[in-house]
Amino acid sequence: MASRRVLLVGVLGIVLTPSGCGWAPLYADPQSGPAAADLRAIKVAPIAERIGQNLELVLRAAFNPSGEPTPQRYVLRVTLAVSKQNLGLTTQGYGTLGRIDVYAHFVLADLKTGSQLLAGSSHFNNSFNLLANGYSNVVAQSDSETRVVDELRDDILTRLMVFFQRRAAAPPAKT
Repeated sequence: MASRRVLLVGVLGIVLTPSGCGWAPLYADPQSGPAAADLRAIKVAPIAERIGQNLELVLRAAFNPSGEPTPQRYVLRVTLAVSKQNLGLTTQGYGTLGRIDVYAHFVLADLKTGSQLLAGSSHFNNSFNLLANGYSNVVAQSDSETRVVDELRDDILTRLMVFFQRRAAAPPAKT
């Protein structure tokens, strides 16, 4: 009986210890973090091509999911380079597997000064089956593009959250 109590106290002590140390999960809800107001203040510049338009829409939704009106202080410019290729060729020369590679270069700038605050790049790829039916190929490629856009959104969002959280935690510059 006493050993159970000791074990229970030990387990509860381990579980409850991190909650008081200031630890905060990186992938927490962005609305509850210190970067939420800064994320809402980002204007996403138009991105070329259909895949870019999709990325632009999901980034806007990720930065301000509630649609709260916020004055814009930053602009995010994203440039995409998209490459599509056939892999796994048959003896007749037909592709059996397609792959899409998307390279994204992004720059966050201050709207008032135009100064660059953060720059980065990401690369994601995804593959899809190529079948005899043309429509199924279009759908498979579209699904693959959607998955790549979601990966890019998550990567850019994470990098911006980390940037704003570090910026908020940094001591003010001495002048």
